Amino acid sequence: MTHPAHLARRSLALVLAALLAVPFASAQSGDAAALRKLQEENATLRKQLAEAQSKATTAPTIKPAAQPAGAMTAPKAATPSLATDEGVQVLSPFQVNTDKDYGYLKTNSITATRIGVEVQRTPLAIEIKSAEFLADTGASTITDILRYTSSGSGDNAFRMARPANGATPQGAFTMRGFQVNSLLRNGVTRYGSWNVDNADRVEIVKGPAALFFGSGAPGGVINYVTKQPVFGKIPTTVNYVTGEDHKSKVVVDTNQQFGKRAAMRVVGAWENSKGDRRWEFDKNNNVTASLAISPFDSGKLKITFEAEYVDNKFNENRQDWFYPDGWFQAYAAPTPGLIAAAGLTANADPVAAYRTRIFNPGGYGTWGNDMRIASGNLTQATYTKIIKGAYYQDRNNKRIHDKAFNYTERGAYTKNDIALTSMTVEASPFDWLDARYVVTKDNSRFDSIEGVMNPYADGRLFNSQIAASAGYYRKLTDHQFDVVVKKDLRGIKNTLLFGGFFRDSIQQYNANAAQAPLFPFYAQIPGSTNPLGNPNNAFVPVGVANVGQVPVNQVIRDRFGVIKTVQQVFTQFDPGFEIAPDIKPLAAIDRTLLDGYRAQDQAGYINYQGQLLDDRLTILAGVRREMHRDSGQVLTSNFPWFAPPNYAFADTATYPPGVYNFDPSYAGDRDGQFSRIAGTSWMGGLSYAIKKDINVYASVSKIYNRNGATNAGGFSSLDVPNWFAAAKANLGSTPFVYRGTTINSVNDLISKLNAIGADTLIKPETGQNVEIGVKTSLNDNKIVGTFSLFHMYRVNRRVDDGTAQATEPLNGVNNYQYFGQPGTVNPTGFNFVGGRLLRWRTVGQKDVIEGADAEITWTPRRDFQTVISGAWMWKAKTVDAPTVNKPGSAAYNAATPQGKIASDIYYGARLENVPEFRLNTWSSYTLPEGPARGLSVRFGTRYSSKMVISRSVDWNPLTNGFQSGNYLVFDGGLSYPWEVSGYRINTSVNAQNLTDKTYFEGGTAASPGRQIVISNSLRF
Repeated sequence: MTHPAHLARRSLALVLAALLAVPFASAQSGDAAALRKLQEENATLRKQLAEAQSKATTAPTIKPAAQPAGAMTAPKAATPSLATDEGVQVLSPFQVNTDKDYGYLKTNSITATRIGVEVQRTPLAIEIKSAEFLADTGASTITDILRYTSSGSGDNAFRMARPANGATPQGAFTMRGFQVNSLLRNGVTRYGSWNVDNADRVEIVKGPAALFFGSGAPGGVINYVTKQPVFGKIPTTVNYVTGEDHKSKVVVDTNQQFGKRAAMRVVGAWENSKGDRRWEFDKNNNVTASLAISPFDSGKLKITFEAEYVDNKFNENRQDWFYPDGWFQAYAAPTPGLIAAAGLTANADPVAAYRTRIFNPGGYGTWGNDMRIASGNLTQATYTKIIKGAYYQDRNNKRIHDKAFNYTERGAYTKNDIALTSMTVEASPFDWLDARYVVTKDNSRFDSIEGVMNPYADGRLFNSQIAASAGYYRKLTDHQFDVVVKKDLRGIKNTLLFGGFFRDSIQQYNANAAQAPLFPFYAQIPGSTNPLGNPNNAFVPVGVANVGQVPVNQVIRDRFGVIKTVQQVFTQFDPGFEIAPDIKPLAAIDRTLLDGYRAQDQAGYINYQGQLLDDRLTILAGVRREMHRDSGQVLTSNFPWFAPPNYAFADTATYPPGVYNFDPSYAGDRDGQFSRIAGTSWMGGLSYAIKKDINVYASVSKIYNRNGATNAGGFSSLDVPNWFAAAKANLGSTPFVYRGTTINSVNDLISKLNAIGADTLIKPETGQNVEIGVKTSLNDNKIVGTFSLFHMYRVNRRVDDGTAQATEPLNGVNNYQYFGQPGTVNPTGFNFVGGRLLRWRTVGQKDVIEGADAEITWTPRRDFQTVISGAWMWKAKTVDAPTVNKPGSAAYNAATPQGKIASDIYYGARLENVPEFRLNTWSSYTLPEGPARGLSVRFGTRYSSKMVISRSVDWNPLTNGFQSGNYLVFDGGLSYPWEVSGYRINTSVNAQNLTDKTYFEGGTAASPGRQIVISNSLRF
């Protein structure tokens, strides 16, 4: 066996030889192959050295390990900190170089420019969360990741929300004050589920980053980079996690090398955990398998196949107790002032009338308006505090505080199913040329049963009725290619990256199976076959009453002995006395109607990177042009018998709309006139090394975000003839007058709609970021960080114009004048009575964020690391909003007092979910010697200033309205390595929210209380 010391000497000699060869290799392209060969041999020797040291160690039956698994270690530790350090293949430009990485420190990024580049030289703000950092902080969701991000803010309710459609973000979490909807997996858009178990790192690019990732909100990009096969021997890891709230999880990570030309990696996880609220659970099964093949010794070609399967089902609390005490007090004893404010003074029984007015869930909003009028203070907020849990009356009629109360109903859930496959081909045929092609197929399904409980004003009952069930299905195929051309010219290292992206996708929606009386479906509820529980078969029709086979004598009685109807079991749930009802029997996911949309996306981009002045100056510039095309509605009304093609609207003879159940005007995609939407994004930046380890940089980037294929009035011109015909048939000889113009023909109506702007195409949204900053890699990467000053804006975000819709003559009750009163039968067969014909939308709102953020990783010695991040965003406001009167304007001066107050709040308060200050720290120290050598101690702090929940008078942040944020939270952990019969084990204890503080990271749902988990990681 080769002696480890001899191997070390040979390895050192090769490293020196490689370093000496660098200047010559850059000057003589013929030496590049020789340098690559030296690097390969050096990597092989490093692997042999590690194996020899492992074999030379004689382990007792039980002893402390030489190093903690996955933690920072003492200088004597020999195992590399990252598995990828052991690779024997030459890295392509599309992979990150990990030579300088250690523990939490990651010095290269693949997300910012699509090729592996040094963060130090990139004129963008980038944060990278390593697998070690994710494990130590216990991160599993996007909110968890944002907890230790400099300018991020989370959303505790986002996981239960329906997934994003198009460019609509899921959740209210923000980065640098703006929403983030570019959520990626290996650079490809992800849908529905976020799996951290297979993540090697999470890279975060702050600010507009549409150059490589397309249309999106300006908050930035969050990219999950998965663990890849390693051409080398790395330990297999089995990690078991247990903890409070019945947490139970197993993760297995194994890598196998097949000779020098193939390697396979499999990461799998199983979880069956509960939560800290009643009925919460998280069941997750996922596996990611990848195979990498490098058919040639040169390493110039690499093919990677990857498959991922995720089956995740969960229930989480979505809100907490924000209901005002005054609402309950007003129901018990309404004051004369409240009765007068409601206009009920002349009522025969004004007290009873007012109690009826505010009794139902939602009545707290009505009470809030009455309270402001009665008090004479129109600025007073309705919601001034939020308390974790809920209040209600127990069996003894005593008011109690239930901290484990879950507002998401029992039986409600969100379920994500992901089936993804991809193939990546990377080639380096010449020293000056590299290329990559990636094809991804993603078949995803999202199902949910939805509902949130709300109390009645009596303080005893809750409405636990199901809200909806939903199913979303998405199938897509992505093709992406990148080409990198390198050429040194006149002392400048030039790199040109150009590429393209093509996507073909279909997204379908499947709502609840039926409307009332079959939705909710009460046939399985006690009382469904009893005349007292189902009086006159009002809730369950005779034909289906016995479907659930419920015994006729089964009924539910309230605390007073009164029999409840099957509906009241849910709509009048008494948590202090009754068993919580399960809403699953009320819903069905599938229906015959499957509503879908086909879309195509394509983009081309080009990016230039140049290094000059002895590599001190780096130039980065690029542009992206993209196009989105919708191809109409794909409505399957009864699969497989009635599944028309997406062009059925153009052939109604073959596909009669009445048979196939589609609207030709809707399916025709607005006559095709808006079927193609194109936009451009660009960026440019400079980074200059004023010293070897200090760079200053400046950059400007612009984002494009499509606002959808629609016009300002949200209608199709194919509908206009039907409107005209229906109005004329109803009006008879009465003139058809619309907005002061007499309409005598279809063309007259079209001209009028054009004149008022209803047919104007919505402009795309744009955003821009300008920033300057400093990056450091001081003292041989012991102090690595980024400090940046930024100015960002977002303009033309599409918003609904509620006022315009309410006053539109063709909408709702306003259109009775044209189409008759409700119940009118129109001779044309088109009945638009009471409908919303125009959905007015507008663009032009401009939001601005200004601030500074910083992130630094300090490694003064190998056994200690600290990560510090924070931000000060001194400006986060709307500077222009077309739907809100600007203070000082003529419309503002003419508005009612309530209208003026609403405008003052909207323009005067900060943007929602944007703290002014954030400061986070995370530190880890490993004992380098002594009896407890290898023991790691970790400690973290998280601070956020206040955050606005809503810029409405109910939550008025300018007076006493409740705001989230305003917390200081502590986290920590311990880990210790040991061995059993040669098997390395690392035991960790992690604690989040050590002081069990009630705090809100965003929204109205409290963040989890103290959570303690224990993990045992076995390596072999």
